Amino acid sequence: MKKNTWFYISLMLICMVLTACREKSAPLESEVSVASLSSTEVVPSESEMSEVNSSLSEISSGKVETEEDSTSNLTSDPTHLIWTVGLMPYITNEARGEIKRFLHEKGIECEIEFVDVEGGAAYKKWYEQQKQKNEFPDILAVSPWEYGIYDAVTFIRSELIPLNDYLDTKVGKKLLDSYCDIEWKQLTINEKIYTIPKRMRQRSYDLYIYINDRFKDKFEASFDGSYESLRKIFEESEGQPIIASDSLGVNTLCPFLGYNFKNALFYDMNLEVFDDLTAQKRLKELLQEVYSDMLTGRFVSWASADILSENVMAYISSNQPNASFAGYTQYVLSPYRFMVDPGAFGVCKSSSKQELAFRVLSTCFSDPEIASLIGYGEVSVEEWNKETEIIKSGAMDDRMAGFFPEVLNAEVEQLHRTQSGINSLISNMITSRDSISGIGIVNPNYLDALESYSADLEDNSEIYDKINQQLKEWTKNHND
Repeated sequence: MKKNTWFYISLMLICMVLTACREKSAPLESEVSVASLSSTEVVPSESEMSEVNSSLSEISSGKVETEEDSTSNLTSDPTHLIWTVGLMPYITNEARGEIKRFLHEKGIECEIEFVDVEGGAAYKKWYEQQKQKNEFPDILAVSPWEYGIYDAVTFIRSELIPLNDYLDTKVGKKLLDSYCDIEWKQLTINEKIYTIPKRMRQRSYDLYIYINDRFKDKFEASFDGSYESLRKIFEESEGQPIIASDSLGVNTLCPFLGYNFKNALFYDMNLEVFDDLTAQKRLKELLQEVYSDMLTGRFVSWASADILSENVMAYISSNQPNASFAGYTQYVLSPYRFMVDPGAFGVCKSSSKQELAFRVLSTCFSDPEIASLIGYGEVSVEEWNKETEIIKSGAMDDRMAGFFPEVLNAEVEQLHRTQSGINSLISNMITSRDSISGIGIVNPNYLDALESYSADLEDNSEIYDKINQQLKEWTKNHND
C-alpha cells in the first residue's frame, strides 16, 4: 500500500514539473503582433488589435513580465509602419482596409498600424509620451490645432522631415505630378515641403455671387464690389428682389469691403497688405446695412440653393453651379487666396523607416482612387479630377502661397481672440435657424451687441505692422 502511495505521489510531481516547463517555454498570447504575421496570414481585426494593445500596456506597466517588450518588436520591425490619423482628413475603417489591400497589390510588403489621435493639446501630449517611450510613429497626421496654422507649422518644423529630396526621385516625381503646382507651393515653408497636399470635399475655393439673369445687365453696369452698389440695384428694381447667402460669417461679408480673411488675418486685396478690418468704421457700417436688410427680408442667410427663384436677385455661395443655378450667371466675389497650408500627412523625422513611409504615402496619394477615398471618404476619381481642373483654371490668388508670419505666442492668441470676436459678432445677427427652411431668424437685439463689440476692441496695429514688414521682405525674395 505504501509503495503504491509513493508511486502516485512521484507520478504527480513529475507531471507538475513537465507542465511548468511547458508553460515557461510557451509564448504569451499578448506577444503575438501584426509584425509577426506573414503576408499570407490573416491580419487581426481592430478589436483584436485593441486587446493586444491592452495586453501590451499591462506588460509595460509591470503587471506581466516577459523577456522582451512586444511594442519594441513592433516599432523595430522594418516592415511595420505606424500611421497616425487625425480628424482632417480622417481615414475610415473601410479606407484603411483598402489602403492595406492596395499596397499589397502594388508589391509593397508592409503592415500598417493606424492609430487614431485627437487634435490640439491631446495630440501633443500623446506624441510626447511616445517620445519618452522611444516609440515613434512613422507617418504623422497634421491634426487640427487650437491656433490653427500657427500651431501646425511649429509642429511640422519640429517633428517632420522635409520631403524635397524624396520628391526628386522617380517615385516622388509621380506624386509631385499628381497635384497642382500651387498646392505644393502653399505647403512650402522656408523653401521646404514637409507634407502631402490636403484635399477634402468640404473645402471651398473662390467665393461666388450668382446673379439672376434678369438683373445681369444692371449688375455688370453698376456693381463695383461694394454692398452699397449691390443694394442700389435692388432698391431701383421693381418688386422685392432679395439677396441670399448660403452662410453667414466674416468670409461672406468682408469681400464687400475688398478684404479677405484667412489664418486669423485680414488682408486688403486692393492695397495688398494685411490690415485689421475690425478697427475700421466701415465694417460697423456694413454690418448695420446687412442687419437692416435682414430685418426687412431683403437679405436672408443660411439659404440653400433651393430658394433660388425669380425674386432672388443675388446668391452668395462658394458652391459650383448645378441645376439649381439655372437662370443665374456666376461671378467671382472673392478669389481664393493661397497662403501657407499644413497639408495632410508627413514623415516623422524620428522614424527609422522614413524611406518606406514616404513610399507608402507617395503610392497612396499618387493614385486618384485611394487619394479621393482618404480625402472625400469615398472613391470618386471624377470629382478628384474635377477639383484639379478647378484649381488650375480658377481665379485663385497665389501671390502669397507659402507665406507664413513669424509671430509670438501671445500675438497669436490675440489674433485668435479677434477672430473669435468677429465671428461671434456676425453670427449673433441671427438667434437660430428655421427648423424647416434652415434660414436664419433675425436677432432683434443685435445692434446692442454691435455697440458693445465696437467699444471693446483690442489694438492689433503693432502685430499687423510686424507682419506687413515680413510680407514685404518675403515678397521681395519670392518675386525677383
